[in-house]
Amino acid sequence: MEESQVKVICADVDGTVLATDLLYESLLVSLKRQPWIVLLLPFWLIRGRAYLKSRLAHYGGGLNFSLLPIHSDVVDYLKHRAAEGCRIVLASASHHTLVAGVARRIGGVERIIASDDNFNCKGSAKLKAISEHFSAESFSYMGDSRADFAVWKAARHQVCVSSSSSITGRFIREFPDGEVIPVAGPSARTWLKGMRVHQWLKNLLVFLPLILAHRWFDPSALVSSFLAAVAFSLCASGVYVLNDLLDLESDRQHPRKKKRPCASGEWPISSALPLVPILLCAAFVVAGVVNWRFLVLLGIYLFLTTMYSFRLKALALVDIILLAMLYTIRIVGGGLASGIEVSQWLMGLSMFLFLSLACVKRFSELLVLQQRNEKKTWGRGYWVGDLEQIASFGAASGYISVLVLALYVNSHEIAKLYANPTLVWLACPLLLYWISRIWLMARRGIVHDDPLVFALKDQVTYVVAALGLLIFIAAKFSLGQ
Repeated sequence: MEESQVKVICADVDGTVLATDLLYESLLVSLKRQPWIVLLLPFWLIRGRAYLKSRLAHYGGGLNFSLLPIHSDVVDYLKHRAAEGCRIVLASASHHTLVAGVARRIGGVERIIASDDNFNCKGSAKLKAISEHFSAESFSYMGDSRADFAVWKAARHQVCVSSSSSITGRFIREFPDGEVIPVAGPSARTWLKGMRVHQWLKNLLVFLPLILAHRWFDPSALVSSFLAAVAFSLCASGVYVLNDLLDLESDRQHPRKKKRPCASGEWPISSALPLVPILLCAAFVVAGVVNWRFLVLLGIYLFLTTMYSFRLKALALVDIILLAMLYTIRIVGGGLASGIEVSQWLMGLSMFLFLSLACVKRFSELLVLQQRNEKKTWGRGYWVGDLEQIASFGAASGYISVLVLALYVNSHEIAKLYANPTLVWLACPLLLYWISRIWLMARRGIVHDDPLVFALKDQVTYVVAALGLLIFIAAKFSLGQ
């Protein structure tokens, strides 16, 4: 039968109309609101997938359907066919209360066929449900997965919406007259972006104790520090992915964060979620190779970052203090891995400096909201009116870090490491300049959310770093005397 003769179009929802999956969306919302639900998941699953979906739909109710990523080409196709007089039906394996929300989102839907508390509307079960409603009519079916082949075979017209080459290839072989609406799948770049590989540069901080102790050519310390950096990187990526999954709703309301792979639907939740335990397990395996002290510290790091993802990032001031602590923990981890004691001077400098950078991050987010005439952050504990106070905290903390460095230069400890410690004084105005400049750039709206990303793209930062390195080398070898 020709497409134009088909008067009913049944469209799948997850992966077809939506560039996401309602089961996973409801799971993440449920876990964010009530994390203890994870303990109930096996018991719900034992009672069947239909019961699991109904429980998640209950606990994960309140999904903001207007923010869910859609396949715009699919929605445009459905609206075009509706304008030609076709009846639009959403036939989904997701729970009917969630499918109803999607129907309201796209509009023009005549009927929904979906799972309920006792019925899992998938594969042959979906075909049976469709046939009960449209037994006397010919229908077209839009789907995206292997489970949809049972329905496609009974349909008069087939439409495949898929990024999978294997599914699309099989579809074309079995239904040469069918239509294919291609959608982009996640690329290697998508995976790397979702894991925020560029953030691994933060973990170079583990080498700082080794560098400042002037044990640059100690092979054992270098290997241990490298393994510590790998462990922190894997652990951080696992937490970043988890954080992005838990922050889907707030990210989708942000002008830039909505483009993140998970928030945009570019990276399916079904692919991202299993990666979290894989990355975390790998991190702890590597940490175990380093030593047990570093393994314990990594556990503390994971606990704090997980608490940050679930609760603490919503608490004003607690979040920025915790972010500064997490940077400092990396330095302590480097000391534990290499067997080098981290000085109190370094701890103090790190805490105040990174507290300032954490304030830059929050200030930049609030500035964006101010420019959009909004009053409150999404999922954070700040108001736009806090902008100036955050700037005050950040600038003061940054300047205190310079003071800590100046006091260190005047201490007895520095003479043990540098032949001409007076030269280290030159690092103070450099650090003062860099902190002042990054706050100036933040005020101008040039620092977008993450000061690390800004620093990586900022030529001045590289010049300051090179000059700082020259100063410490000169002080070490008594150059200039």
